[in-house]
Amino acid sequence: MKKAGLRGLLWMVFISELQAENESTEEKFIKEGETLNVNCPFSTEKYSYSQKAWQKLIDGRKPVTLALTKSTSGDPSQVREGRYFLEDIPSEAILHVQMTNLQVEDSGLYRCVIYYLSKEPDVLSPLFHLVVIKDPLSTAASDKNHTWKLQISTFPPTTTRAQGTLVDRPRTVTKLPPKSTADLSSPGFGVNITNVTDVTSYVFRVSVTSIIIIVLCGVLSKSLVFTVLLAVTKRSFGP
Repeated sequence: MKKAGLRGLLWMVFISELQAENESTEEKFIKEGETLNVNCPFSTEKYSYSQKAWQKLIDGRKPVTLALTKSTSGDPSQVREGRYFLEDIPSEAILHVQMTNLQVEDSGLYRCVIYYLSKEPDVLSPLFHLVVIKDPLSTAASDKNHTWKLQISTFPPTTTRAQGTLVDRPRTVTKLPPKSTADLSSPGFGVNITNVTDVTSYVFRVSVTSIIIIVLCGVLSKSLVFTVLLAVTKRSFGP
């Protein structure tokens, strides 16, 4: 705790010294994911042919150079390094700086400087205190997704098996009699016929019986006629 407090105190002193040197600090409040655009004015007489840089000041560490111009010709030049873009415009005495896709971790103190290899840089006024604000909607969505993932991870793995229940129901099967089977009955002759062969036999026997009856009737008829004629003849020629 004591170390953290001492460190914070030193950082505040460091910032105060920088602000005193540069007279002003400009604060920038920008939402996460948006873009920072700043302009750093400089003296054309002194720095038109100098390299310029965009740096971030980190507590207790040497400033970090994020982007550095290459040209020293005095002509306009541009450089892009990842999310950082610098445009040196000597004719307008402006160094334009752009930072894209800002994150909360980008919050901090930044500065434009005239860069030298062999000595400390000249700081261009003002300093920029960037505060990146997290989007409350994205935070809520992220927290919701995180909670949902935690809920899913706490559920034990389950195996789903498909189960089928077979219900045996009585089945009614109606069988049709074969086409070749006949069930005929003759009340007159007392004959039962159950198949085609019986039908044929029955028809044959009926036909023979009918012929015999007809023949017998004919014979009996002739005998009867002959008997009647004989009786009549006897009466006619009798005494």
